[in-house]
Amino acid sequence: MSEPSTITDFTIAPGVRETVSEDGAVLLDIEQGICFSLNPVGFRIWELLKNRCSLDQIADALGQEFSVPRTELLSDANEFIEALEAKHLIRRSNDTLPKKSWFSRILPSRNRRLSGD
Repeated sequence: MSEPSTITDFTIAPGVRETVSEDGAVLLDIEQGICFSLNPVGFRIWELLKNRCSLDQIADALGQEFSVPRTELLSDANEFIEALEAKHLIRRSNDTLPKKSWFSRILPSRNRRLSGD
């Protein structure tokens, strides 16, 4: 991330769907046509992000579940959030991405196909 942001500056990308299992979760980005797998810790952070928890709140929640130093929890959670942003699974509230889905980008447009007949 180029500048510090709070977690509440982010939203889940609208095309992201999730499937949960005992091993974590799988995220499907229907706009990019890509699947991402999350281990249970990654899924826990994902849930907290969906609830718009701050980085401190995420570290607190993880600290109750795992005996890991707080500085490490903060660093790892921040790194994970940066990775989610880099993969366009979350985005800053002011970011805009193309509205076309990956599916519509790979298919020829209907008008182009009809005009070429």
